[in-house]
Amino acid sequence: MIEKILAEAVSYETPVIRANNLFDEIERLIGEGNMMRFLEEPSRYMASILSALPYRYNPAIKYNVELFPHSNYLGQLKITLRTQNPTLTSLVNAFYQLFTILEKRYYNPNAQYEFNGIKFIRVLDFPNVELTTQQLAELITEYVKNFNELLNIFLSNQEDEKVAFTLVEKRFNELFDREIII
Repeated sequence: MIEKILAEAVSYETPVIRANNLFDEIERLIGEGNMMRFLEEPSRYMASILSALPYRYNPAIKYNVELFPHSNYLGQLKITLRTQNPTLTSLVNAFYQLFTILEKRYYNPNAQYEFNGIKFIRVLDFPNVELTTQQLAELITEYVKNFNELLNIFLSNQEDEKVAFTLVEKRFNELFDREIII
């Protein structure tokens, strides 16, 4: 409490205050669309976003954004698919592989990943420029929304893998055409 009062007195944004402000802004930005839902987590440095996939029974996919307050990295995005369907798991795993190839080729060659079927983890680097908390929230939210859109395009075109790959690559280049990377 004293830390918060002192920080406010000198207009300093502590890691906890920045995380709270960042997640408040992400919640606002996610709330502007109807396709995704923001979920608060018990941790000060974590929040989740839930989305439904265009597949039988509309299975859920959960995007966990976790911030690392004292690290060389901004945090991580952990994506978890909630399904027992092996066909869907295989399709999503194929998308993860495609996404990592595209991201390393066109967006961030140093991106770090870990994935296995239903879980995908992407380490978030600090941006290559100084950003306000609002700008950082916009960048993270945009990244999650873009990933979700590309996954939806991939799944919506699953009957023809070549078409799905081509459409995802084309849209990836439209969405990730920016200088600021995470």
